[in-house]
Amino acid sequence: MNFFYPLILIVILLVGCSATTLDDAFKNSGREDVEILYQDDNDKVVLFLEKDFSGQPMLCLNIFTKVNSRYEYDAGTGEHAQNIDLSNKYEIVKATLVGNSSIGALWRGVFNYPQAKTVKYSLKDKNGNVILTSSVEITDKNIVYEKIPQEIYEKYETLHYEILDAKNNVIVEW
Repeated sequence: MNFFYPLILIVILLVGCSATTLDDAFKNSGREDVEILYQDDNDKVVLFLEKDFSGQPMLCLNIFTKVNSRYEYDAGTGEHAQNIDLSNKYEIVKATLVGNSSIGALWRGVFNYPQAKTVKYSLKDKNGNVILTSSVEITDKNIVYEKIPQEIYEKYETLHYEILDAKNNVIVEW
C-alpha cells in the first residue's frame, strides 16, 4: 500500500505537466502571448511568434513533445529565435537543425510582401555543387518551412533563395 500512493502522485504530476494543446503547453511552460504559426505533429516541430524582453517580435523554431495526445514544451531543447521587423517588408530564410534534433529544415518568414507566394531555393555543398533544389509555398501566416533530408543537410554549405510571386517573377533574391 505504501507503494501505491507515491505511484499515484507521480502519475498526477506527469499528467499535470502536459496539456491537450500545444498552445496550452506554452502557457504551462510560462510563455505568454505566443502565436503558433506552424505546427507539425509528425516531426513535433513548431514555429511561433513571441516578443523578446524589449517587446520586439521574435520568430522561433523548436521541437515539442507529444505523448498520448498530450503536449509539452521546453525551450531548453535547442530553441532558435530571430528578431524580426513586422512593420516593413522583411524576409529571412535559413537552413538549420530544428532544436537539438537531427531534423534539418529550411524555415523562417516572408513578411509584408502580399504578392509573395513561394520560395525557390537551392543548397550547395563546399565545392559549389547544387545538392538540392526545391520550392516551398509561403503559408497564410507568412511562414516558410520544409524538412530537408538529413544526408543533404549534413553536406550543405550555402543557401540561395528567390521569393516569387504567383507568376514566378522574382521579388527578392538572396
